[in-house]
Amino acid sequence: MEKIHINLGKDSYDIVIDSGLIRHAGDAVSSLTGAHDAAIITEDGIDRLYGMDLVKSLESAGIRTQMIVVPSSEKSRSLSIVNRVYGALVDFGLPSDGVLIALGGRVVGDITGFVAATYHRGIAYIQFPTSVLSQIGSAIGGKITLDITAGKNLVGAFYQPRAVYIDPGMAKTLPRKYLHNGMGEAVKLGCVCDKELFELFEKANSDIELLRVLPEIIRRCCTIKAHYVEIDPTGKKERRLLDFGHTIGGAIERCCRYDDKTITHGEATAIGMYLVTKRAELLGLTTRGATSRLEYVLKSLALPTETHIAPEILAADMAKSKHVKEGKLQLALMKEIGQGFLKEVTVEELAKYVK
Repeated sequence: MEKIHINLGKDSYDIVIDSGLIRHAGDAVSSLTGAHDAAIITEDGIDRLYGMDLVKSLESAGIRTQMIVVPSSEKSRSLSIVNRVYGALVDFGLPSDGVLIALGGRVVGDITGFVAATYHRGIAYIQFPTSVLSQIGSAIGGKITLDITAGKNLVGAFYQPRAVYIDPGMAKTLPRKYLHNGMGEAVKLGCVCDKELFELFEKANSDIELLRVLPEIIRRCCTIKAHYVEIDPTGKKERRLLDFGHTIGGAIERCCRYDDKTITHGEATAIGMYLVTKRAELLGLTTRGATSRLEYVLKSLALPTETHIAPEILAADMAKSKHVKEGKLQLALMKEIGQGFLKEVTVEELAKYVK
């Protein structure tokens, strides 16, 4: 078992990494929260894979438990689904000293975090992420967002969980595409924060090898994320470094209407990382050879490095980013493998990174 502590004063918590964690989660939840009632929010498919195991573990610890299943879709990150969850919690009779558990990926994590922050004016919740992408990213840091008709990620809050429980073994049930999707996020962290993490991907020659070193990959990623959450809880300063590849990648996702069947978050981020590094290397901002090393790793993970979306369309989208202030934004770049930095660029300069 590995524990990584995030020191946020009264909102401090641990990330617990352990294989088979779901089987003894009940005792851990009881000891941590003292709750006698719990509601698990999960998604189609995950309920059958892990839901009943978690229910049994909680009930064995004397915790009355209800499982609420939401559709496995980006469209579930909505106020209408949240309203349905509120109704299910009222019907179940979850008290203010009960606990919510998010069992799933980013969508479930955001729904659960938002409900926890608002139900009974705030109750305890635990993140139990089941995808690599959420295990090393969205489940950590308390950033929760929903979509509304007017746009993506426009409603949300920062509300920290009481704990994050990670079982690396869950990755074995992921389709190959989504395993690599999460690995792309790990490569990103290696690029800007941890050379040895990046080198794990350079040395791995198969998915079997990646799964063998996955606990170490997760540990390193969570350690990085925990550090930046501590020094920048709301993600407005130093934590922006972890947006490496996201500026272009986010534009690609928006142009594709966030359709996972067209492109996943990890795939879009991979393209963003490659394009921004290729341009930065040409400008002398990134050491020579970094782009080719990044390209090798991304291709070994079957992640793309190019997009068919026209550069002028991407540039126009990036110019409208919420991070643009007075025509400028902080762009995350890589000085060399394992060392990133933030550079202020104008919207006009930003457009050159997609050409």
